[in-house]
Amino acid sequence: MSYWSYLASQLASAFIVCATAGLCCFILVVSGIGWPLALLVSGLVLGAALLCSVASWLQRRSFYDDLERGAADVEHPLWIAEMTDRPDFIEGEVTCDALRAISKAANDDVAEYRRQVKDYREYVETWVHEAKTPLAAAHLMLENLVESVPADANADIVFQKASALEEEIERVEGYIEQALFFARSETLDRDYLIRSHSLKDLVSSAIKANARMMIAAHVAPVQRGLELEVFTDDKWMEFILGQLIQNSVKYARSEGATIEFSGRLLNPGKADESIELAVRDNGCGVPASDIPRVFDRGFTGQNGRSGKRSTGIGLYLVKRLCDKMGIRVEADSVEGEGFTVRLLFSANKMHYFEK
Repeated sequence: MSYWSYLASQLASAFIVCATAGLCCFILVVSGIGWPLALLVSGLVLGAALLCSVASWLQRRSFYDDLERGAADVEHPLWIAEMTDRPDFIEGEVTCDALRAISKAANDDVAEYRRQVKDYREYVETWVHEAKTPLAAAHLMLENLVESVPADANADIVFQKASALEEEIERVEGYIEQALFFARSETLDRDYLIRSHSLKDLVSSAIKANARMMIAAHVAPVQRGLELEVFTDDKWMEFILGQLIQNSVKYARSEGATIEFSGRLLNPGKADESIELAVRDNGCGVPASDIPRVFDRGFTGQNGRSGKRSTGIGLYLVKRLCDKMGIRVEADSVEGEGFTVRLLFSANKMHYFEK
């Protein structure tokens, strides 16, 4: 804080001092004292006031400078009170005490909020694991029920209904898995192992995990140029690719539907060298107006409102996890022709250690 800015904040006091000095000068002149002595007295009054102003500014300067630096440089504003020395003037003491009281209350609230979030996340993870048990039992019971159906005229109808029920159970499992990964996404670094993986292995694993869904929707996978190695976590990548597959299956065309997985090396030999994995389908596509928002949480777009049971969570999770894993994700589409999501993995190993 400069002296002039401090003086500007004291304009009312400065006006009173100047008015008082002028009044003293007038009274002395009217009393018969000559102008030189009257001006000298007025000058002494103004000089004393100026010295008091400078002394007051010097006393307050370090405190105000600390506050300014804290507001501009400190990573979290709640730390300002702890990083500011207690001043030795009454206004500063009151301000400092108030800041520390506010900071303590805010920190207590943040700590309580974090505890609640942690408890809720742990509850969700526990609930997900518990929910998987009855679903696994339902799978077994359904298989036993199908095997016990006698071969008669109604067997085909029973098999069709059982297949539909199996599909719905798998849909529930998918949503439960989505909830688990959503809960874990805040603490991804605790369960994240970076290793070299083949794109082909990652894609094949995701296709295998979602094979039943793809078969039911008559969607054929196509793989091209996947003989490339990327540094990532295979478990999280299987989930990410699974979300992209499920999204494509949901909007697949009725005949000739495909999902193409293609890889290529971008900018070889340069500092920004990267590996691109494109997941492209030939479904209904996305309107150009929806492209900037497809990764927003809860956004379903025009297609999601047409009875596709879209939640707007899948692509949001893809973007959220990719950001945390240092993978750039992009999307583009031609309405009526298909939708494409591109995952770009940095070829620079140090990129992952800096995360």
